[in-house]
Amino acid sequence: MPYTHRRRRSNESPPSLHRVTPSGDFVDIEKADPCVCVVGVGFVGESLLREFGHAFRSIGFDISDRRIEELRPLFKGQVNTTLTSDKSKLSEATHYLISVPTLLKEDRSIDLSHLLSAIGLVLSYARPGCVIVIESSVSVGTTRHILAPHKNIFHCGMSPERVDPGRVSPTAKEIPKVISGLTPKSLAAIQAIYSEVFDTVVPVSKPEVAEMTKLFENCYRMVNIAYVNEMADAARSHGVDPEEMISAATSKPYGFTPFQPGLGVGGHCIPVNPFYLFANNRNLPVLEKATATMWHRPGKIARGFHRRTSCAQKGTPPRILVVGMGFKPGQAVLSCSPGVAFAEKLRNLGCARLSFYDPLVSGESLTWMEKLEDVCWSPRYIDENFDAVAICNRQFGVDFDVLARLQRTKVQEVK
Repeated sequence: MPYTHRRRRSNESPPSLHRVTPSGDFVDIEKADPCVCVVGVGFVGESLLREFGHAFRSIGFDISDRRIEELRPLFKGQVNTTLTSDKSKLSEATHYLISVPTLLKEDRSIDLSHLLSAIGLVLSYARPGCVIVIESSVSVGTTRHILAPHKNIFHCGMSPERVDPGRVSPTAKEIPKVISGLTPKSLAAIQAIYSEVFDTVVPVSKPEVAEMTKLFENCYRMVNIAYVNEMADAARSHGVDPEEMISAATSKPYGFTPFQPGLGVGGHCIPVNPFYLFANNRNLPVLEKATATMWHRPGKIARGFHRRTSCAQKGTPPRILVVGMGFKPGQAVLSCSPGVAFAEKLRNLGCARLSFYDPLVSGESLTWMEKLEDVCWSPRYIDENFDAVAICNRQFGVDFDVLARLQRTKVQEVK
């Protein structure tokens, strides 16, 4: 998906839902026995379901039967948690947490189809008085635009997820949780349930603050990584080790936060969140430049790597092994993976052989590229079959000592 500058006009609103007349008896949320339904149990929903399932009767709903079956072994010990793709089960809940993907279209405009579908489904089953919270990342104003027509029927609000896949500490319940409501009563109802699950809740004045907070956090990271990459490139041009430079700067006790250079940013949030801001903000030149730079970086690094490898082979197409395809160490997810973008550019430039090695990523996930099997992960095989190895990330489960023992094949950690 190429980088584009497409954005919505500042006065253009996201699509909305028709008003839905709820069925069933009124739920007195202050007295009701809570039943929390997490709608969409991807990696964000899975984390929410695990935390709320420890405290309340909970339902994990997903339209994918395959995803539900994947999760059953992981929730086997949580007797209060039900996993289902049966829509009728939604009628049992008192609280609905919407955690479906908000994606980008080919032109980088926001695709709210999953969110609108999920909320429409909830509205058709939820009883008056229930709580509805959007956890998905959205552009500023989306929660109000979609849910304001229903604020006198339900307790509606927004609480941006802060799930970091693979992070062990702090735990999910220890990470402060920002919450908001469309009305004071909604905020109180949301705070009552979230404070039972998370150690710290951070109420804010309105959903727009919660929405903006999430985008500010992730775009802050995008901009800083882009800056660190730029400075790392400059440091190398002067013969300075970027890691030593960053380590020395970190000794300053104020005014500096360390970030590490890398091939790019990946995953479901950081690479795409800037476009949620671009949707209704006209003047964000620093963020625009940082975003474009980060999206283009894997291809830029790949061109240099391919050129150097081809020169070493006297112009003949090189044989290249790419190590680490998950979007970050410890992850098999390929969404916006810098390693995949790097490999795609190598393919376009032309290679006599292009393979990848990543114990966490299946060959079926990248059918256009050969996966090196574990049995071939040896110094002898790599020396005989590849001219260069590019390390995109230090993936878990990879024995990097193998690469240290190579005699002929060149190895580079690309970033």
